[in-house]
Amino acid sequence: MDKILGNITRALKKILRSRNLKYGTNAFILIAAVVAIAVLINVLVGMADVKWDLTPNKLYSISGTTKEILSKLEKDVVIYGLFDEGKIGASDDYKEVVELLSHYEKYPRVRVEYIDPDRNPGFIKEMDPDNIRDLGKNDFVVKCGNKVKKLDYYDLFSTQFDQRSFQMYKTGTKAEQGFTGAIKYVTADVTPVVYFAEGHGEFGIERDMKSVKESLERNNYDVKTINLLTQSKMPEDAELLIVASPKNDLSVAERDMIKEYIKDGGKAIFMFDYLPADPDFSQFNDILKDYNVEINYDRVKENDSNRHFPNNQYAILMDVNSNSIIPQSFKLVLENSRSVRLLKNVKEYITVTSLMKTSKEAVGELVDKSRGEDIQGPLDVAAAVEYKGGMKPAKIIVMGNGFFITDDAEKRYGPYFNNGMYFFLYSLDWMLGKKDDTIIAPKTYENPTINISAQQASIMGLFVLIVLPLIILGAGLYVFLRRRHL
Repeated sequence: MDKILGNITRALKKILRSRNLKYGTNAFILIAAVVAIAVLINVLVGMADVKWDLTPNKLYSISGTTKEILSKLEKDVVIYGLFDEGKIGASDDYKEVVELLSHYEKYPRVRVEYIDPDRNPGFIKEMDPDNIRDLGKNDFVVKCGNKVKKLDYYDLFSTQFDQRSFQMYKTGTKAEQGFTGAIKYVTADVTPVVYFAEGHGEFGIERDMKSVKESLERNNYDVKTINLLTQSKMPEDAELLIVASPKNDLSVAERDMIKEYIKDGGKAIFMFDYLPADPDFSQFNDILKDYNVEINYDRVKENDSNRHFPNNQYAILMDVNSNSIIPQSFKLVLENSRSVRLLKNVKEYITVTSLMKTSKEAVGELVDKSRGEDIQGPLDVAAAVEYKGGMKPAKIIVMGNGFFITDDAEKRYGPYFNNGMYFFLYSLDWMLGKKDDTIIAPKTYENPTINISAQQASIMGLFVLIVLPLIILGAGLYVFLRRRHL
């Protein structure tokens, strides 16, 4: 019996001293520790209700701009979603909107409610008794006091029409833009009215500049159109007149009406593009020369290769430098521009500020050579004027380009279009004395990509096919030799 017990004892000692048990026990302890840590983290995250937005474009998060606006709210805001939140599935379009709004309601001045119109049909009538806003199921309503803003599907999502399937599909989200803009609108005490001129072939605000209209409305502007031919004077509520790329000149009556409006403290933005037909703009220039500026009849060509798009010397990469009007520096693209002439008439009550210049290598190619010789750079492409010679101070901005804020420019230039919108809104801020206009860029569903050159691709291929396998082989050989000596 003693012999049997002795054999068992020796066998146990041998097992306990064995290398397999030693490393197996260490592996078991390591696995148990990792599992325990994972369980602990999961429990803590669940208790704290912590979520991380790991999407490349932060689809479920709000920007610092929105956080700043929400933290400074002085009025209570209610956001109503007109649907049953409980019926929103994981694949539903509105799932990400509901998730986004969960960040808004963390702020004490914001409340989010979901009301199903099928169960509470009187709610829509209460919100819109005269059916002016055409509220319906799946819309959102942002309300502060008596001010209400409706947001529908197309205010929340970017869409594109597929020519092959003849269907619309989502390309991104504009939800943060929509909700933050609506909150600014309903909490504002005053809403300035901006008029876009019609009747001279201008870009249409509904047809060509939907992004501009949305951006203005998000920043608490009321956007209207006006046909100057049918008016005897500018409307009393006009805070700003915008003439966006006219194709023909004003009548004398229109010219006189605009002159009277500006001299009485009005504000106006005039944007002109290069036109191959080269129409005469003498009435427009008659207005502008009172403020020491005129437009030229040319097409700006940039000969500095660092300041234009490849193979297109008429698509100019402009430097916008910060000044008293534009508070930050950035670049934007102006294609097919005409130049602006700053006149040398010195008047102490007129201040003219150049906002954008070409390089000295640029040239303004006259469309009609009978008008004279081409204009040598540097050329002014945009200028701001402050006039203090009337009953009230007036301001105007003159640009040799209007295309840069169109929807076509957004498709063509992408990020540079956002810079163009910055320039446009900063201009409005200066003219109207506002300081709170913001741009929140839409978020796309596209996955980020990395563009690499052929040389970089070859180097990566050599690393993956040769260097990396050698590193793995060397590491394995090192471990094998070391274990043999244990």
